[in-house]
Amino acid sequence: MVTRIFIVDDERMMVEAFREILRKEGIEVAGWSYDGEDAAHTYAALSPRPDIVIMDHRLPIKNGIEVMTEILKLEPSTRVLFVSADVTARRPAISAGASGFITKPFKIAQLLAAIRTMEGKGAAGNGVT
Repeated sequence: MVTRIFIVDDERMMVEAFREILRKEGIEVAGWSYDGEDAAHTYAALSPRPDIVIMDHRLPIKNGIEVMTEILKLEPSTRVLFVSADVTARRPAISAGASGFITKPFKIAQLLAAIRTMEGKGAAGNGVT
């Protein structure tokens, strides 16, 4: 089974970087969004739903934790990997159900390792930080 990932980041260059990294690894990008409100609506409309969501914290309209909460209500088995420069969001994100947190800037190997860990572990609570 190919892992499907949804990307949420307000920086278009970051979304493009994620898409290219994932494509090279043979990981399907199910979609992407640049703001929190659109992310929640887009995720809800996806079928099948993605396995993993890469989530920034600082987003227009709704922040990453708010969006993640909505996503997990719809699909509790979705794993959410926060990738954010806002280190103050780490503890609240993990407490709210994030499967992992990577601080920007990050190394590609770190991102891929977190994704591979999430692929193997299933639902939230895998301890990737």
